[in-house]
Amino acid sequence: MTTRGQAIYEDAMPPAESARKTAAIPEAKPQRWQQRKAAMTREVILDAATDCLVEDGYAALTTVEVINRAGVSRGAMHHHFANRSELLAALIDHVLHKRLERFLSEYLSTIEDSDPARAIEVATDVHWHSVQTPEYAAYLELLMAARTDAELQAILVPATNAFEREWMSEMEKALPQWMGAPKEMLLANDLAASLHLGLLINRPYFADKERRRAVRDKLVDLVKEVYRTAKP
Repeated sequence: MTTRGQAIYEDAMPPAESARKTAAIPEAKPQRWQQRKAAMTREVILDAATDCLVEDGYAALTTVEVINRAGVSRGAMHHHFANRSELLAALIDHVLHKRLERFLSEYLSTIEDSDPARAIEVATDVHWHSVQTPEYAAYLELLMAARTDAELQAILVPATNAFEREWMSEMEKALPQWMGAPKEMLLANDLAASLHLGLLINRPYFADKERRRAVRDKLVDLVKEVYRTAKP
């Protein structure tokens, strides 16, 4: 049964417009599903490319290998990435932002108060965890390959520079204790990035956990000193 209010609303709508609106309703769900399916397929492809880099290195990163690992068709691959350059650009963005997401998720779920000293300790440990992820391993493979691959370098360098600005912007939000001290915060970030990269690369020679712990403790002391300089 149609109520008077419904009748007034329907009468006020032009017949053609009413028909279009009615027809559009059942089409909305399939369209959203197609968008979700496309996004999931893209994610599967990029995760497969990440695994390929981590397990077999940059030389093995071919579209055929990624297709096989992802279990998708050539058509699906071409739909998302018309060529290898597009895949590389998306892959760089993928691994960088995955690492950022992991860092923020772990840090924000671990930090309990706004005490600067405690925040520095937690952030340092979480940063160390973030460089031990598959995404960072994949990024290092790309970084090393870019040294002799001009095409990759042309994609990687601007993407990394843009991401660094985004990373620091997110760090300012996550660590408000550093507000008003962007240069010092950047220095603290650079110290952590440089030391952790060195530890990661030389990990086979730093098998002793106590040695790694000593480096971690010294890094925390250095960052705290930078903070004290910024916030006397």
